[in-house]
Parts: sequence; C-alpha cells; structure tokens
Amino acid sequence: MTAIISKGGSIMDESRRSLLAMLPMVGVAGGMLGASAAQAQEQVEDTWELVMRTKKLRLGAANTEPWYFKDVSGSNAPGAIESNGSVWRGVGPVLGKQLADALGVSLEIVETTFGTATAALQANQFDFMLMLDGTPTRALAIDFLPIAVAWFPNVILTRDDVTATTWKEFDDPKFRVAVVLGSAQDQFVSSASPNATFSRLQGAPEALAAFQSGRVDGVCLVGPEADLARAKLQMGKVVVPKPAYPYPASAGFRYDANDRFKSFLTTSIAYMYYSGAVQQAFEQFLSFRGIDPHTATSIMRESWS
Repeated sequence: MTAIISKGGSIMDESRRSLLAMLPMVGVAGGMLGASAAQAQEQVEDTWELVMRTKKLRLGAANTEPWYFKDVSGSNAPGAIESNGSVWRGVGPVLGKQLADALGVSLEIVETTFGTATAALQANQFDFMLMLDGTPTRALAIDFLPIAVAWFPNVILTRDDVTATTWKEFDDPKFRVAVVLGSAQDQFVSSASPNATFSRLQGAPEALAAFQSGRVDGVCLVGPEADLARAKLQMGKVVVPKPAYPYPASAGFRYDANDRFKSFLTTSIAYMYYSGAVQQAFEQFLSFRGIDPHTATSIMRESWS
C-alpha cells in the first residue's frame, strides 16, 4: 500500500499528534465515568453489603436513659461499651455490641436524637437504631423490624399508701394524676380513668415536681421512665394497673432492596428477647444506677401477669 505524503510530513503523523492531544481528555472523561460508576455503586449498596465491606456496624444512639447513656464518670461497672473514645451504657449499646460481635465487625456508636434519627438514617449517617418506635410518619421514610425489641406498660408512679391496682380503681376524682400534656400517656389515661383529677403539665420534670411536692397523688409514665424517676426522687412506688397495656419499642433502618440485614436483625433480636438478653441489658443498667432490678417493671410483657 502506498503512503500518502503531504508537504512537511505525513497525514499519519498528523493523526498521531491529534490522537495524543486527545488522550488527556479521554482520561478526564474516563475518570468522570469511573466516579459516576462508584457513586452509583455506593448509592445502591445495601446495608448488609456496606457493613461487610467496611467491617463496621454503625448504631444510632440518643442520650436517653435507660436506652443510651454517654458515661463520662470513668466507672468500671459492667456494661461499658467503648466507641470512638467515648463510653456508652444502656440497652442499645450492649445489644449493638452483641450484634456486631455476631457479625464479626466492630461497633461504631453515632450520637443522634430521636427527633433527627429518621433523617440521619436516610442520610446514611448510621445503619440502624434500637429502641426507635415505629410510627406511620417514620415508616414513610425508613423501615422497621416486624417484632418488638422490648415492651413498655403504662404505669402510675404513686404514693406508697395508694392501694389501687386497676385502671378502674384509679378512675376516681379523689385521685390526682399528673400527665405530660398531649403525650401518649395523657391520651391513654384520659380514656382509661376519665374521672380522675388531671394536672396536664408541659413536661415530665414538671409532672414529677408536682408529685414530689404532693400537689398530685401520682404520675402516669411508661415503666422504665417511672422506675428511674422513683430512684431519683427516692419516694413512691410504681404500679402497673390491670389490665396492662403494652407499647412496643422497635428498631429502625434504611429501606433496602435486599432484606439480608433486616432478616439478620429480626432473627437476632427475637433470640435476644426470648433468651432474656434484652432484659439482662436493662437490669444491668438499672444496677449501674443503683436500682434493684427486682423492684423495676420488666420490659418483657410476659412477666407482667
């Protein structure tokens, strides 16, 4: 084949130079395509794959006792879970560590709040959060376990001399009860004992202050909250009025096309609940706070009868 030659050089030389000039642009374009592919892979990576790849299980933690407590006391009591230089205690960190150990990965605890947890999960700031209650609004954005991590009864923190043991017996104008205005307990006890005399206050501290001062005979709370309040105030007793009405505590996580992570959590939490591991984690924290677990309301509803 005869080469075509132009004055000052060959066409082949010119083509080679043009190709060499285009190589940096091809490299940039290839890099952009590679980055886009990496970003797409990251976006579709489900939680199970993420945990297995990073060897890290990230737990959202709201500093709310007895579920999560960031301990700066330096205590060497059992139940301390270390993460990123901080020590955490409570039901959430203890169960989270057991789950991480089962997966063969490390546990990373990410501080959040119950109010911002849904958005934080969507933003991939952590992988899951225990003791996050499922609600219709939250379920629009994130997924939840089909089982409960724990159960809470509505209870009455009341004076030691009060003998009522049923909601019907508390349904008396002589019984003065404080509730947090607009709370689930406000709605519940207003229906269960509508004839009681109500003091509807802005928050739990105000309701407990009213009880401590004697302005009310009791406060309607959930069991764990009431037990911690009783220990702090050093007064009263916690009554689980019959019939007991349970509230489930769940766990939230991102929606995934692959249910592998959800399946793992469902099986593991069911085992932890029925084996008593959840209750043990709860009692361990109560002991840390100086509360005799035998005097506290169980978070296993099977033991309420």
